[in-house]
Amino acid sequence: MKEVIWGMIGCGDVTEKKTGPGLYKAEGSQLKGVFNRTTKRAEDWVERHGHGQVYVTVEEMLADSAITAVYIATPPESHYNYAIQALKAGKAVLIEKPMAIRHEECLEIIMLSEKLNVPVFVNFYRRSLPKIQFIKTSLEEGLIGKPLTVDIRHFRKPEASDYEQPLPWRLQLEAGGGKALDTQVHVLDYLSYFFGHLTHLSGQALNNGGLYPVEDTTVATLQFATGIIGTATWCYVAGYELDEVTITGTSGKMVFSGTGITDVTLNDTVHEMMDPEHVGLAFIQAVVDELNGKSKSPADVVGAALVTHWFEKLLSN
Repeated sequence: MKEVIWGMIGCGDVTEKKTGPGLYKAEGSQLKGVFNRTTKRAEDWVERHGHGQVYVTVEEMLADSAITAVYIATPPESHYNYAIQALKAGKAVLIEKPMAIRHEECLEIIMLSEKLNVPVFVNFYRRSLPKIQFIKTSLEEGLIGKPLTVDIRHFRKPEASDYEQPLPWRLQLEAGGGKALDTQVHVLDYLSYFFGHLTHLSGQALNNGGLYPVEDTTVATLQFATGIIGTATWCYVAGYELDEVTITGTSGKMVFSGTGITDVTLNDTVHEMMDPEHVGLAFIQAVVDELNGKSKSPADVVGAALVTHWFEKLLSN
């Protein structure tokens, strides 16, 4: 049986339970290499998971001919450089979201991938979750009629980490931070999966709380290729919490949490979806199956680049 042999760059939180185990639990997949800038952290990860071996440098790992694919699980500021290195080494690449900080970087990754005929994927794993598949099927079956609008609202109170020094990378401008960029790219990606590529996103992004350098409040309008229009309001210094997406159609509506895994209300009927142990496993399995020539994954690297493009334009305002 064909196997994808992975090397993993970065050992952050996302690799612990969400996606890292998928590299060694997916069928036809094996994790061989683990690299982290802090070698001790990579050694600790390998010891706890019982899979992979530590490479002291990324160049050493990329030089291993047994490794056929690389998962980049680092902060966004380093995605571009690692992706270019891996592609030049002939390794298929799976990049954590967002694909890169700038759209120009995304395009360069795509062009090099096409030039070298080496595939690249972006880890928008929610596309393979039961909840997202249920919503997609329900829309295709016309269970709310013709979709007309989508409204996204994500409000959060300030978190303890907002007051820490140094700030977490997600709150650092130079690292590609911002809570909306960190979480809502997932929402925009799976809406693109439903409604076609994002064709418009504009509005205002402000820092109202003054807790960190990046924006904390954003209001935007958006449109997708199929003509669906909508609004997005994201606020991370609010006095209450809300996580809600509403899709309105000509004969009904769907309401669900934008970042939650299990809940969907379809025309007033609540549907509870399965909560997987590893939320990224199904998507990694789909990528592995594509690399092994078994089936096409739901990954869309062009759509991922467009999400970065529109977010970049929005935040520049």
